[in-house]
Amino acid sequence: MTSSDLDQRTSIWSVPEYWRRLYFAIFSAQILCVLGLAVWYEAFSTTESPWPETIFDIGRDVGSGVVAIAAESIALVEVVMIFTLMLEKYRKEQYRQYKEGEARGEARERDRWEAWNQRRLEAEANTQPFTEPPPSQQFEQTPGIRTR
Repeated sequence: MTSSDLDQRTSIWSVPEYWRRLYFAIFSAQILCVLGLAVWYEAFSTTESPWPETIFDIGRDVGSGVVAIAAESIALVEVVMIFTLMLEKYRKEQYRQYKEGEARGEARERDRWEAWNQRRLEAEANTQPFTEPPPSQQFEQTPGIRTR
């Protein structure tokens, strides 16, 4: 998902094309809930009306909230979009920090090997015995951690 995917808005409600399915899912769920409440209210609380009038009453009850539900659905999609962008930014930052840490670790290991090799070459140049094990066989002793 790129920022250009998020910017393509094609509907009259200004819902990004990438998020259109989520919008319609949220919108439909809310409309169904309001419709269910309207049917329940009209069918069980005002039973004196004939059925055609009850149907018109249900339409009146639901119709007045459609615009509000559409606007609320847009707001919910925008919140999801913002959260997704923040999460993507956080993940990129974590990955960048991971790569930097990896590079620092590699540089530290390379420095250990170069220092060991320098000591080895100096001992060899001075015809002294060099018994220090290579860094791959050395274990750093961390304070507070016991090794067997």
